[in-house]
Amino acid sequence: MSFYSRFASYYESVFPFSQGVYNFLRDHLPLPPATLLDVGCGTGHYAGVLAEDGYDATGIDLDPQMIAYGRSHYPNATFHVLNMLDIDGLERDFDGIYCIGNTAAHLTRTQFAGFLDQVRDRLAPGAPWILQVMNWDYVLTQDEVTLPLIEAEGGILFKRTYRDISPDAVTFETRLEVGGETIFEDATPLYPLRSENITTLHVERGFELTAHLGSYAGADFDPTQFSANIFVFR
Repeated sequence: MSFYSRFASYYESVFPFSQGVYNFLRDHLPLPPATLLDVGCGTGHYAGVLAEDGYDATGIDLDPQMIAYGRSHYPNATFHVLNMLDIDGLERDFDGIYCIGNTAAHLTRTQFAGFLDQVRDRLAPGAPWILQVMNWDYVLTQDEVTLPLIEAEGGILFKRTYRDISPDAVTFETRLEVGGETIFEDATPLYPLRSENITTLHVERGFELTAHLGSYAGADFDPTQFSANIFVFR
């Protein structure tokens, strides 16, 4: 069973629905009943709430347990077990696409470029594309980065560290503890891209950058600070 399958039942305790993230999505996406695609939707809470608010929302994730959770908890949205590298197989266009939570960092540079080709082809003309990853500009200046400890009800502790940091790859180590017992530990490679590289890959494919922020609250992006890295393209 994969790390994400084991994580599915704890996911929304560790990463609860954020009204701030939702407000950001609503501010940058077209009005309902627009068609939306949530790439790497996890348990589907954003796609699910968007669907409840009148959107035609589809969520995709590679992990079947995540998708099973979404289908059982958010019946107004559509969910598919699907690799983000295969969104051309959906055979429909969308009025907006978003990929948040550092999901895209699981793709190598070559895979990411191919993924962007598919995003472009699946977007309606002029439609927004929202991408959020870690601020790799900052992380790549460090020897090691320990992310803030997440504590949730029920004695849940979620620990995350970036190790073996290089421009080619970063080892993402995670550990979930519940009531003092280790539920799982995992180490997976992530592939960091600096903001400059991300923007260039988009411009080469005909995208226009309309916003670049360091938080969902609207903070300016600062490459020297630990933060999110949020892009809005069209």
